[in-house]
Amino acid sequence: MKKLLLSIIAITFIFALPVKSDQSEFCEGFERGYIVGFKKAAGAGYEPYVPYCPYPPYKRYNDPESDYEHGYIIGYEKGKKDGSR
Repeated sequence: MKKLLLSIIAITFIFALPVKSDQSEFCEGFERGYIVGFKKAAGAGYEPYVPYCPYPPYKRYNDPESDYEHGYIIGYEKGKKDGSR
């Protein structure tokens, strides 16, 4: 009975841990920013192939608080660079 109770508590605890959503928010922003930056630089109307999302860099003093916005800015710069080639 103790093992069953401990197992239930352990499983509940594992699923109750917060999900690392900052990585997914960063990647969503990176993807959207890349598309916008690429289209603007290339003058293209089509959706470009979006490269693999990089690992989020550490935030510096002037970086935005939002992980989505941080990813958007980095994606936008990379998209502009790739679109201007």
